[in-house]
Amino acid sequence: MQYNDSKTGLLELTKECQRLWEENKDTQARFVNDLAELQRFQMAIGQLESEGRHDQLSHAQRSMVDMQRRASMLYEQLTDRRMCLVKKLNDGVHRIVNLQQHLINDRLFEWKNHQKLSQIGMPFENRDLVLDDIQVEFEMLAETNWQLRTFACWQLDLLGRSPQLSDNTAQSHITNLKTVLDSLTKMLCVLVSQSFVVAVQPDPVLKTQHKFVAEVRLLIGDKLGIKQHLVNTNVTVKIIAEEEARMLSNGQISEKDVKTVGTISNDFEKLTLDEKCHMAAKFNNSKLTRIAHRKPPPKGMQADCKNLPVQTATDQKYALLFHITPFQLGNLGKFDVWTLSLPLMVTVHGSQDCDAQGVILWQRAFAKVNRSQGGEDITAVPWSDLAQVLRHKFSLFTGAHRPLNESDLNYLAEKLILPGQVDNKLITFGRFAKQNLRDDVNFSFWEWFFLIMQLIKQKLLKFWDEGWLIGFISKQDASAYMLNRPHPTFLLRFSDTQTGAVSIGFVCEEDGMKVPFHLAPFTIKDLDQLSLAQRIASCPQLRDIRFLYPEIDKEEMLRYFDSEDRTKSESPTGYIQSEIVMVAKTGKMNSVFGGDSPSPMSNNGKLDWSPGEVIPHGNSMDIDYNSDELVSMLSQSQLDSSNVESLLGAGFRPQLPSQPLQQVDLSFIDHTFSNPYNLSHHVDQ
Repeated sequence: MQYNDSKTGLLELTKECQRLWEENKDTQARFVNDLAELQRFQMAIGQLESEGRHDQLSHAQRSMVDMQRRASMLYEQLTDRRMCLVKKLNDGVHRIVNLQQHLINDRLFEWKNHQKLSQIGMPFENRDLVLDDIQVEFEMLAETNWQLRTFACWQLDLLGRSPQLSDNTAQSHITNLKTVLDSLTKMLCVLVSQSFVVAVQPDPVLKTQHKFVAEVRLLIGDKLGIKQHLVNTNVTVKIIAEEEARMLSNGQISEKDVKTVGTISNDFEKLTLDEKCHMAAKFNNSKLTRIAHRKPPPKGMQADCKNLPVQTATDQKYALLFHITPFQLGNLGKFDVWTLSLPLMVTVHGSQDCDAQGVILWQRAFAKVNRSQGGEDITAVPWSDLAQVLRHKFSLFTGAHRPLNESDLNYLAEKLILPGQVDNKLITFGRFAKQNLRDDVNFSFWEWFFLIMQLIKQKLLKFWDEGWLIGFISKQDASAYMLNRPHPTFLLRFSDTQTGAVSIGFVCEEDGMKVPFHLAPFTIKDLDQLSLAQRIASCPQLRDIRFLYPEIDKEEMLRYFDSEDRTKSESPTGYIQSEIVMVAKTGKMNSVFGGDSPSPMSNNGKLDWSPGEVIPHGNSMDIDYNSDELVSMLSQSQLDSSNVESLLGAGFRPQLPSQPLQQVDLSFIDHTFSNPYNLSHHVDQ
């Protein structure tokens, strides 16, 4: 509500500035015409005096005094209206600063963060609609800034043409207006720069020789005549090391100094305006054809576990750098606009997918959305946060309708947290994805969990969704549950000694006693040869067992597979995208708005620029300059401040110089905002 009120106030203020400028233009024109009339009176009186026509002289002198009084009052009105317009424009700058900070640091930042978290399955409803709403605000601010700049430029033009008096008010207003114009220029450059975002990012794990999909968007749309400036531009994409992406974000290196570390085919697209008014470039046929994995320096890179290597290929992160060919925008100078994707992983073989997915899952869940917000990578998190991540990742990866329940999560916690330790025990990344799960196995928790997700996705999705597969339960608990049933039952669970495998446990009677048995687990390769349903139907040990734990009729379950061909469960399209924008313009300034974009200010930008190509100011004046005599009179050589004041008479008292306006605080452009927005906040909302 407060934002909408501020927005309404800005739009009304802009209309008020237009009205005030019209009044300034009209009042100054009338004042100049009055000066011309006084000049005519003065010349006439001089002629009457020289000719000795005293009968007409007194009448002319009285008329001139009346005219001087009227001109003096008009000048007072002009001075007040000038000050009023300058104050309104300055107020407009303050309003734009506040709205723009909120739009970029809050609304766009929140959208980016939700987008990042959606890549691990966290819900983000109406993602496209929210970005469209944000675009509307970018467009509004661009147009409003442009209009205020126009009025400021026109007023500067008026002041430059006006007769100069000794009160120096015109020069004082010119100084204030240049400050206003300078602030508006900076804010407009920032707005254009920050409007370049990655609307759709590639999957967090890219595979060489596979296509990826991405889309970048300029959120100011076609405002400011952008479209005509982008006719000869391309958006290029290249892959760079994450270390350089971070340095780029922090302004430690320039975009021109960044080195590519791979080759991308179809690496450029045009920015086009689609039917939804999106100024976007869509990469649908780009392919990462080559990647050069780096050998990192050994210092400080020792792993937690002594049997782990210093660093593998799947520990190395990358980023896609999107860059628009430099383009001219009005007289603001050249814009050199670029944006970065979130960190991503690259694999060259399917065997690397598990490790890469683990690294990027941790990054998406717990890293800041803006690289330049700094800080070390988070190495340990509470189990409560990690549990929510695993819950969402499980649903996204498998496509399952049945989510992980509390019992499942408790079982997972037992795998990660040593017995007797508190539930809020911090889980390190090493414990999560690097260290062996137990001393008697050679795989990590993440590898075990990841391969279970693959097993469900490819072979057991129907079993999982229907509740026929309990899955996350220990062998001991499974045996106890089955023994407590009044009739023989069997149960499906995931092996905890073999990765990506499902085991069938059952209870039969021997010598009048119930005895639990667990068959050797089946992997994806095993189930490729014979499905789980076929194995259950043909298993001799299960022939006389009617119920699947707890009370599911085995024959009824198997009839589903008899009536419908067993097909591979469809994979969800997967990862939604999130982005970090970086935009820069020729020139040097520190990062702005969340710190992910170097300043867009140009060295050759002109603070006194007038947007003449939009509305030519040459035809904007109604002052009567038709008279050659008047043009000559207003020239600096013929009519200086003393001459003007002599025309206005002895009773004229110039205004004192106006006080400088309250300056707008633009210090935020020179430093990074801190706006933490972590996973726990998101989960709690």
